[in-house]
Amino acid sequence: MEGFRQSAVEHMLEYHMENVSENEIRTLRQKLLEFQKSGLVLYGAYLTQQHEFASESSSRMAYKKYVEDQIEMNNRKIEEIDKKLE
Repeated sequence: MEGFRQSAVEHMLEYHMENVSENEIRTLRQKLLEFQKSGLVLYGAYLTQQHEFASESSSRMAYKKYVEDQIEMNNRKIEEIDKKLE
């Protein structure tokens, strides 16, 4: 779903490119990536909190594994955004 939203925004940008300079497009893309990154960072903090919660009991092992997988995926997404922002 996230890829769909990003491509939809990029499509809108391309559609309106006639009236927007390349610099403005670059700035908007960067702001979008920064916004997405800030959301992922907040989600990462939430996941860390949930991981600590799941670690408190052996009955939450499946949830703990799920959260660990989500943390890995979230970190990869942040790395991808960081590469694009360079």
